Amino acid sequence: MRRTVLPTLFVALLLVVPIAGAAGGVAAAGDRPGAAPGVGHAAAGLQQAPNPCVGTIERTPDRTTLFSIQGAYQGEKTSAMVVGARPNGSIVGVHNDTAVGRWWSYDIDVLDNGNILQATTDSRDTLIEEIDPETGEHVSERRFENAYDTHDVDLINGDELLMNDMSQDGEDRVLIYNLTREAITWEYYFANYTEHYPKSGGGEFGGDWTHNNDVEQIREGMIMVSVRNFDKVVAIDRETKEVEWTLGSDDNTSILHEQHNPDYLASEDGNATVIVADSLNDRVVEYEREGDEWNRTWVLRGGRLNEPRDADRLPNGNTLIADRRAHRIVEVTPDGEVVWEVYSPYQPYDVERVGTGDESSGPTMADVGEGGVVEATGGADFDAEDIAACYDHLTGFESTRLIPDEDLAAIGAAPTATDGDGTDPADGSGGDGADGSAGDGDDGGDSNGDGDDGESNPGDDSVLGTPTSGSGPTPLGAALAVGAVAAAVVAAAVRFRRN
Repeated sequence: MRRTVLPTLFVALLLVVPIAGAAGGVAAAGDRPGAAPGVGHAAAGLQQAPNPCVGTIERTPDRTTLFSIQGAYQGEKTSAMVVGARPNGSIVGVHNDTAVGRWWSYDIDVLDNGNILQATTDSRDTLIEEIDPETGEHVSERRFENAYDTHDVDLINGDELLMNDMSQDGEDRVLIYNLTREAITWEYYFANYTEHYPKSGGGEFGGDWTHNNDVEQIREGMIMVSVRNFDKVVAIDRETKEVEWTLGSDDNTSILHEQHNPDYLASEDGNATVIVADSLNDRVVEYEREGDEWNRTWVLRGGRLNEPRDADRLPNGNTLIADRRAHRIVEVTPDGEVVWEVYSPYQPYDVERVGTGDESSGPTMADVGEGGVVEATGGADFDAEDIAACYDHLTGFESTRLIPDEDLAAIGAAPTATDGDGTDPADGSGGDGADGSAGDGDDGGDSNGDGDDGESNPGDDSVLGTPTSGSGPTPLGAALAVGAVAAAVVAAAVRFRRN
């Protein structure tokens, strides 16, 4: 019996390691980019260790900050994630997209029903997901087999998905998918308007010569698009497909240089205003349109800004930035002071402050009486080792919850089960800030509305209408490993009885 059971158990234990390790995704806790995937030996200890993801905390915001991490470092693939961070910088939880087979994590938006809408990729397909903020699991999803590498998706007009598509086949477009009709109802092919986007212009990425990377409905019937490789942002009339206005021009990098995630604001005078993460100029810039001219009203530069990907104007007048190659999220005042900073390795893409609405919701710099060129100051003095420690912390984090109970009301959602004190049972405390501060497609399904009555719980009334069965980042590897051990034990017992 001993000669039979023990070897069998040994084989079962060998099965546990690779299977459980696969659940951790690419370059999980304890690993560095380039190392073999797996769960690091220090993963459990990181949950109790001081939070290494906190930089400067001069002022604490009112609510949780959500940010997506694309997942790449120095040519190596790292874990793509969505992270929730409390006001003191401590981590609420991590939704690990890589652990469930996704490749990139891009745009995130908090929906009226409380769920989080996210653009991800799976193989060459675009996968639009709806995430329950309490569990971090996927509520529903839509696969678009003919849309490649969608960076941005917005829910507009109640039942329409506004999306970009970077085809790689010379068919770059913006599209609208109607969830009720389950069909694409509007498309804008850049190749049909070569007077604005000549094939001789543009830039890298081969057939994706425009690399349009962001879309936003700025008013009914008017769509703003970031055309990255042409260094410009355009406003397109949905009905006529005419370009109403253009900010920037191809190769005039003094205005914009391969920008990301422009947001539209209207000044008190009604002037169109655009705040842009001006990526390859390593700055955030704001322009106001007066008549037919664009005036540059504000520039934030310096202070380690390194190819920012997103910049949202907050209601308090500050700007919340996803600083891509500095691997951090920063909140900056109009005069450039960094007042809130958390690390976000590797390559944050989008950032949202819970309760402030989609994209920018604050005043223009002209309306708050600020302007000019300001230097970012007050950021923490961090290095590659600090960022790596934060990456270990995030990829080893056990809770998948993204928004704590105390913030659910801000998105019109009621909490479900807690420990009675409003904290997440999986996290167990108000925070662990290192600063010592206290915690403060095209197929299938029906649209069930946007759940904007303020009474529904997260996960109710799915917007995408294609429910999934527990498809979130659940401990599948561990479950399989336990099953393997159980099967081995049963087999050993059977052999023993036969002997």
